[in-house]
Amino acid sequence: MPVVFPAAEPPFERFSGSGKKRALTWNELEEQVQQFAQRYRGQVVQLSPPELAVALQELSELTQALALAAHLAEGCESSSLPTAIPAEAEPEMAWTKADPSWRDLERVISLQSQLLFFPLELQSLTAVPLGEPAAETPQEREDRPSDPLAAACAEPELRPFRQFLCRLLQQRGHQQPEPLECLLHQQYPTGRLAWRQLWQVTLNSPAALPEHTLVQLQSLQTHASAEIRWVAYQRLVQHLEAHADLGGFILSTLIRDHLWEAQWRGYDSAAELYLARQGLTQTFLENLLEGIRDRLDLFQRYYRLKSRNMGRSIRICDLHAPWGDPVPPLTSAEATSLIWAALQDFCPECAAQAKPWLLEVGSAIEADKPNRAAGAAFRPGETEFSPRSRETGSGGSELLLKTLATLSRRLRPEDPQVWLDLEEMQGSSALLPRAWGVQAHTVFLQQILLDHLVASAVGSPRMGRPALYDPEGQTAPQRWRERSGSLQLAQALLIHHLEAQLQAVFYQSLISRLELLLYRSGIPEWENGVTYSSWVSEEWLKLCQELCGDAVELLPEHQFYWVGMPELFLHPFSAYQASLASLVALACHRRYHRFSAQLLPHYLRWLASPPGSLTLEETTQLLQADLSDPGGVLQALEELEHWIETLEKLLEENPDH
Repeated sequence: MPVVFPAAEPPFERFSGSGKKRALTWNELEEQVQQFAQRYRGQVVQLSPPELAVALQELSELTQALALAAHLAEGCESSSLPTAIPAEAEPEMAWTKADPSWRDLERVISLQSQLLFFPLELQSLTAVPLGEPAAETPQEREDRPSDPLAAACAEPELRPFRQFLCRLLQQRGHQQPEPLECLLHQQYPTGRLAWRQLWQVTLNSPAALPEHTLVQLQSLQTHASAEIRWVAYQRLVQHLEAHADLGGFILSTLIRDHLWEAQWRGYDSAAELYLARQGLTQTFLENLLEGIRDRLDLFQRYYRLKSRNMGRSIRICDLHAPWGDPVPPLTSAEATSLIWAALQDFCPECAAQAKPWLLEVGSAIEADKPNRAAGAAFRPGETEFSPRSRETGSGGSELLLKTLATLSRRLRPEDPQVWLDLEEMQGSSALLPRAWGVQAHTVFLQQILLDHLVASAVGSPRMGRPALYDPEGQTAPQRWRERSGSLQLAQALLIHHLEAQLQAVFYQSLISRLELLLYRSGIPEWENGVTYSSWVSEEWLKLCQELCGDAVELLPEHQFYWVGMPELFLHPFSAYQASLASLVALACHRRYHRFSAQLLPHYLRWLASPPGSLTLEETTQLLQADLSDPGGVLQALEELEHWIETLEKLLEENPDH
């Protein structure tokens, strides 16, 4: 019998197929979930491809509404770490059922459990093909597809949901009967979610951090003052150290639970369990990490360069310290002119597609400018570990980066959210798997813009021709033309780009390596007073020392940073996606410079493909960015090496350096 919730009516938005938003109350959402279940339970096998497409679209809309409800229940909009609980709330009560946000999360999970039948019935499509009756003649039985779910993946009407269907196909055989699956959902609030809530509240409550939030302390690590960076770092690590034992206990509890679920579902490891949901294997992840590990010298080379130019050694708390010449701010018209000129250099067809968006995007970002201080490295709720935490730069580069990020999402929207697993339902969309493709496209466009700026700065005849397009239909002003070729702008954007990619590729890969180690080791027993938290701290420090070498001073306090990593606690085996997005973009850009005539048709075909229609493997093949073995990863990292060399040359061109 469906659970009937009280008539509390906190409205939240639902996104319909038309893209319009309207308020939807809890009672309305519950009614729509029940109607969906009444229409389709036991009927999935009889749906024709067009009917299945309609059902999947409706399921996608319900999933988006549930995800938004979960975000609002946690009091966060786009944060990786949920915001702190109100000061008047008792910290020890924030994760109990007495808390309204906890009750709302229970609602979300209960409603989602009523939809579980749909993906489970899809996975069990082995008896008859889609749209066919159960009764069939011997000849029909011989002629019908051996795997109707695989056949559904090839149906034209189902292209926007093909990625989702392929993942169901890959996970087939690991799902359990619906009563057991529902039981797992029902136990979630008192199991894994309870421990996660305790971890989040402990780290973020005003009682624990009365003076600064975690986000404020982390954002201060981009401050221009080395002393302020140091003080903020010390305060942060002291806070993490104070909660290391509790964090270790919670992490070990979660790991036991994840290992149990992997065994229960018949996977060889917890990594296989979580990666299968994204259409990947543990072998793919290990090859990715092996290739990255072979080029740790690139991380060290960049920070030696930064150390020389700053005239001081780089500590681990100085990784994001600002450096380079300040750049005057750009206007919206100048930013869009620069981007359009860069796209013209890259691909006139792509520039033509982007042109209608430029005026709208530039105007919207210009209007938002007063709401954001120039140079802010972290948005509310973001952390140093978030893949998108370095999305904006400083000075004149910030508007360029924001415009590019928005344009990227317009040219190639995100894949539809047909279904979210429990780990995905809780926490930020910045860490969700579906965002990696958009992030890869944004990084790729950043490199296209860098091509144009660098070529303009050094006077290359191949690129950097003056732009003829202005959003208002006027010739670009001479002031812009001079600025487009400035070394300062090229350097500023390139510094941002390199630090963001080094963070995404190398630092995030350390988190993935730590996860593999933790899950392979299980929960060992130690002697001589060693605790789980001290063991994790020691292993994390070893990984960081390998990354930093002698280029970055690794402070001993850094051993406690794992306590504040949302990837470990909220989204197991998600950290690799930041590395993956950057490497795909680097590999694609390298291919473009070597074989532009071959790549451009593939790139335009990828842009035109419906979101959700391509698997990861198909996307990387289409963009000619194969990362299935360490060799492909090393080729992508050669492009990162090229950008480091480019920065070295630009610094030589600048007489101030």
